[in-house]
Amino acid sequence: MPYIDCRQTIPWTAASCGILLVVSIASIAASRATSPRLVKSGRFIIDTGFLIALAFVFALLLQEAATVLLDPCQR
Repeated sequence: MPYIDCRQTIPWTAASCGILLVVSIASIAASRATSPRLVKSGRFIIDTGFLIALAFVFALLLQEAATVLLDPCQR
């Protein structure tokens, strides 16, 4: 997508990262809103998935920051 961003004035990479970031955060919030009556092993699996999702959101946030800060037309 950097080639598309270079030719157009709209930063499509930053926009797509922002949309994916919002969807990821909404999905994390939905996964945490499960019923509290789960057995401990089920809760452990949900918490592990929550931590993996947070790592993905952090990486996506860094990607968006890089697309905003760096010029896509430079090689």
